[in-house]
Amino acid sequence: MSKDNERNNLNVFFEMIDAIEDDISEMLEEESNKLGRYECLVICFNYLWLYCEETGIEFSQIEENYNAFKESNMDGAHWSFDIDAKLADGNEVEEFSGLLDEVENGLSALEQRCKKTGESFDEWSCLFFMYNYLRKYCDETKTNYEELLSDIFEIQSNLKRNG
Repeated sequence: MSKDNERNNLNVFFEMIDAIEDDISEMLEEESNKLGRYECLVICFNYLWLYCEETGIEFSQIEENYNAFKESNMDGAHWSFDIDAKLADGNEVEEFSGLLDEVENGLSALEQRCKKTGESFDEWSCLFFMYNYLRKYCDETKTNYEELLSDIFEIQSNLKRNG
């Protein structure tokens, strides 16, 4: 993949994060929408799915790498966050917005570290980093990830059928 294409995909990745935040904000403005933690996760994972589809990354590849990384019990940047401390007793959407802020802050820190160490800061590392945060969030909040994915697949199927 060319460096220009990688840079473009990285720009699209950060635009995706902004779009997630915008969608959540817009839905909050509509009184008829019931928005909670689960719906925020659906929005986020749906965007990740679409991003992968647009950039030619197999979503299942991220899951496979996540499971292998988790099983290896490696201690690294992808696990150096504490979602447990971020869980709020009150508003689930505010809690999720805080999580997205943590993702962005973590990505900034990862980018700085990569500049210092010469590691690659590319779309894959950003995607994997965000996926790790979201999966750990699912675990911490006891959100059924398989059910969540099933809902995402249904949304994608409906979009393809109606699109």
